[in-house]
Amino acid sequence: MPTPAHSIHILGLGSIGTFIAHSLRSLSTPPPVTLLAHRKGLYDEIASNGWKLGLRVGENGTLDQREGFEAELLSESTSSDHIHNLIVAVKASATVSALEPIRHRIGPQSTVCLFQNGLGQIEDLNQRVFVDPSTRPTYMFGIMRHGVYLRSPVEAILSGTSGTAALGIVDSQKKSAQQPQSQYILDTLLQSTALHCEKMEWPDLFRVQLLKLASNCVLNPLTALLDVRNGCIKDNIDLQPLQRRLLEEISAVFQKLPEMQELSLNRDQFSTDSLESVLRDTIEKTAQNSSSMREDILKRRSTEIQYINGWIVRRARAMGIDCEANSSITQLVLAKSGFTMTGN
Repeated sequence: MPTPAHSIHILGLGSIGTFIAHSLRSLSTPPPVTLLAHRKGLYDEIASNGWKLGLRVGENGTLDQREGFEAELLSESTSSDHIHNLIVAVKASATVSALEPIRHRIGPQSTVCLFQNGLGQIEDLNQRVFVDPSTRPTYMFGIMRHGVYLRSPVEAILSGTSGTAALGIVDSQKKSAQQPQSQYILDTLLQSTALHCEKMEWPDLFRVQLLKLASNCVLNPLTALLDVRNGCIKDNIDLQPLQRRLLEEISAVFQKLPEMQELSLNRDQFSTDSLESVLRDTIEKTAQNSSSMREDILKRRSTEIQYINGWIVRRARAMGIDCEANSSITQLVLAKSGFTMTGN
């Protein structure tokens, strides 16, 4: 019989959270999965569907529904039960506010796995939620490379079966004694053939995060500002000088990061030319995709710009590096988001 330590809670029921939840309940021996909902409307809609979540592979694929989920409406929950394994799939900008209602249920025996874009969330959590280092959870990061979106709050569409994910424990916390407690959620996620997860040690995972961040710093804001799909960025000659300047600044920041030396990373992988090659490859593979930042603007939601280009700007400022292009693009996205959300 599963124990409380084998229960997995999922916070954030967008496309990624729904996909992960469905994948976990699809395992031959599925773990107990509890869905944590902030909005009553979402909670009620899942309840009306019989606590089932569906997934289709492709727009016209067969709907595969999974059930057996527990759920909590956080605004009405009085539970103080300890959360051992938490997957966080909310937007990076909502991480702190989303974890506030359950912070008393998370401690040093907990593992918090962040499936999010951008960087800087852990620093925010340490400064504003888990302030005492002795009572902090162990952090994991997940990088999702699947194309998935929601058709409805209870149905996700997976673009294909060739996507992958990467997982790893953030060992910069110097809490190696607690890391074995994270093995359960790591092993469970690795079992899913749908998620197709690869385990990475922290230096490799951080390297992949930086490379993905570099591409996101160009693709996400430009597609959001111009309201185009990813592929439109590739052949626009007028955008090329700006793309190059963004990547030059990003490369300068990456190469001076203290983590480069701490994790013994190869700086050559973060040259401007290398980042440009990664960007071209990303554009080709996602040409038909609409970036998450563009979708946020279209749907009048706040964006993750402060955890993408904004993270570059903050790290650049701390190291005395000029970052004018990334700073300007950050301000433009914030301005456009502000106008959109106020209906102007």
